[in-house]
Amino acid sequence: MHPRKGYAGRLTWRGTKLLPAAITITLTRHDESDSLVRGTLERLGALRNVRATVLFFDQQNSAELAGLCDSLSGTNLRFEVRSIETTALSPARNLAIQACETEHLLYIDADARPRPDWARALSETLSRPGVAIAGSRILPDWEGRPLFPTRSAIVREHYSLLDLGEDTMEVEKVFGAGFGIDCAKLGPDAYFDTALGRTAGTLLGGEEIDLCRRARGAGYSVVYCGGSVVDHFVPATRTTWRWLMRRFYYAGRNRALGKGPPQPVNRLSSANLLPLVPLLPAYAFGYLRGNLGS
Repeated sequence: MHPRKGYAGRLTWRGTKLLPAAITITLTRHDESDSLVRGTLERLGALRNVRATVLFFDQQNSAELAGLCDSLSGTNLRFEVRSIETTALSPARNLAIQACETEHLLYIDADARPRPDWARALSETLSRPGVAIAGSRILPDWEGRPLFPTRSAIVREHYSLLDLGEDTMEVEKVFGAGFGIDCAKLGPDAYFDTALGRTAGTLLGGEEIDLCRRARGAGYSVVYCGGSVVDHFVPATRTTWRWLMRRFYYAGRNRALGKGPPQPVNRLSSANLLPLVPLLPAYAFGYLRGNLGS
């Protein structure tokens, strides 16, 4: 069922009426540290040329971060903290859709730090006729030394990294570290399938791919916006063979659940395919387990 209530033209902030908000921005914190999320919130507080409400869904109920959000709120940016029970990513994203009262809703991960014009560029792209979903240029902020397979842009997609340059172009899908949707255009398709997406203890995904597929099926465009940039923090724990093999195992399971062939955004070339070879057994095993329903 479509989880979103009808949006209105005005937002309510602690019982008072605000000027019409241009956009809504949301992020969800599951188990990320306060220090990591603080960096993202501070970068959101430095956004320019945009008027927005930032909905921060906190599953850890941090008084420190709540205080930070109060201090970051100003004339053009309003931060609202909502403590929620522990839940998977797709239900949390649907909560943001339910709470959103603007046409444009931008998502950013708790470990992705936007550059000052991130929100403005993404919202301007969503304002184009026929564009229902827009994705960011997502650059890596490696904590550890990246492994050899990450030389492949296709492997980097599995880290939610995407760099197609500074241009704007139509693509098949977006990546969760930074993207936006036009709720008005999507209408009843503005939701994330709760059978997909990351849950505690797994690296399942596919919810953005499913949303993009439905948007394209309804005749709308999915667009990459090279002027909308985020820096995605990749901790050292994700620059190990163990993590990368596990990630590709779940990528195989995602593909089995979603059906159809893989659809990388980056082009298939020897430079992108050869570094993939060591990861293919994990992918194949995950695909087999997914088809068996395990």
